[in-house]
Formats: sequence, structure tokens, C-alpha cells
Amino acid sequence: MNVSFSSNRSDAIRAGLIAHAQLGARRNRALRGVALVVAGALAGGGISAAAFAATRTRSVIAQPSGQPSPSLGAAVAAPAGVTPGAPIISLLDTPTTQVVTEKTSIALKPRPAAATHARVTVTPTTGGSLSFGTDPAGNNPSGSWSLDDVTADGRAGTWYDFPLVDSVDTLFLTPAGGFTGTVTIQYVEHVPTLLGINAHGRTFGVTGSDQGEPDLIAVEATNGKFGYVYAKDLEDADGTTAQQSFTSPEDALQWQEANAGRTTTIPVYESDGTTTIGEFQIG
Repeated sequence: MNVSFSSNRSDAIRAGLIAHAQLGARRNRALRGVALVVAGALAGGGISAAAFAATRTRSVIAQPSGQPSPSLGAAVAAPAGVTPGAPIISLLDTPTTQVVTEKTSIALKPRPAAATHARVTVTPTTGGSLSFGTDPAGNNPSGSWSLDDVTADGRAGTWYDFPLVDSVDTLFLTPAGGFTGTVTIQYVEHVPTLLGINAHGRTFGVTGSDQGEPDLIAVEATNGKFGYVYAKDLEDADGTTAQQSFTSPEDALQWQEANAGRTTTIPVYESDGTTTIGEFQIG
């Protein structure tokens, strides 16, 4: 399965991926992207909460740039169970589901007054692709699935929380390649949380919040434990530091060739930045 954005919405892909939530993906990425429930908390009750209890098994779309910016209010301290910098996410109202076999649109109004995002979950029943989003010009994310994707795992699918402002009133759906499936819409409220600060004065949490990059970035270690890596260690390991020194396309190509197939491991710490609990693998 592949999920992508058009080129002018792809510049935040790296900051939005949470690979441990992707089907079949290696768990080697930082927990990034404030719009993704995996790094936050899911509040709610009854059938609404149950509807997204399986989100850890679904593929997650990266946070794109150029999206509307709903008013989320002041950030609060992250409660237990929420990674600092990630939102507290509350489910609102009852989810609705529609079968999609052809180009269509779904009204996103009326909706609860507290809704800041519309969670759109796509579950394919056949192979094909689907473009879906709130941009009437079609500059929206898309997912594609092979027949094997659908038949090998009944939970194949993806979801994304689309920001809501007054001007956003419609979800646009464009299937191709024989796609059929269901689309579920659940309104949610995002409440931002503050980054944590440890005893050494270093910030820790997920990236992508309005507070800037934390000193310690939340990750999942290769042993399955959740902790933090130093941002500087991550930048050195994934080539960010080297890329900042490139002065030509040739520099980039040389760096790629020199580092092809290379795997780098960096330590994972508790939020104190000193207690080692595992390793994080890049490459």
C-alpha cells in the first residue's frame, strides 16, 4: 500500500511519518506529527472509542503543509499516557460510514461546534487508488492498494485527521483503478499539549508542535520500548546535518552513494536524557 500527497504538499512528509503505525513498516522512525492519534490520547466512550481502537494497525498519512489552521486554544500540560507535544484527541458525535465506488463528495456540515478535525478512515475492499481530502481543486492525499494488500490483511487501510475551519465544508473522494471501499468520518477535537522539560532543562516530546523541535524526540526503540533520542543524534544519523552542507545536486548524489545500505544505531533514553533503555535504528 502507498500513501502520498501531491508535490506542493509533500514538504512535511518527513515530519509527519510515524512508521511504527504503518502496516509492514520497519519501526525505525521518530514519533512525529501532532495530528496523529498514535502519539496522543484518544478520549471518548462507547462505540465511538471502539471505532478507532485498531488505529495502531492502520497506515498513517504524513502531516502535509498548506492545510487550514483551526484554533486549538492554549497548550496544556500533557496528562499521563500522552507524549508531550502531541494532542489530546477527543471523539465527538457518532461516526458515519459511506461506501465509495465512484467520484463523490460528502458534506462536513453540520458538525459539532467543538470539532477541530475530521478523521477520515479509508478501508479498501478491492485494489485501486483513492484521492480524498478537503481541497476542491484536488490537491489532496491519495492511497493505493494492490489486491494482495486487501486480501492479505483485512485491516488494510489508512486514516488522516483533516483540519477544519469555517470554509471547509466538503470531503472530496475520487477513486481510480477499480477502487471500492468504505470511508468513515469521525469528528474529533484536538487540544495541544506542552513539551516536557526534564531536570537538565532539556525539552522532550514529539516534533511538529508550535513550540519548535524538542531536544529529545520521542521514538520507539528496536526492543519495543518508547523513549527519546537526542535531536542532534538523529540529524547526524539520518543525514540531515550532512544535507545542510550540500551546495549542489552532485553533493547529494555522492552522499547517497556513500551511505547506500548503511544502518546507524543511536541510543534511546528515558525523558531524563541519561538513562539508556534501548536503541533506535536508522537506515
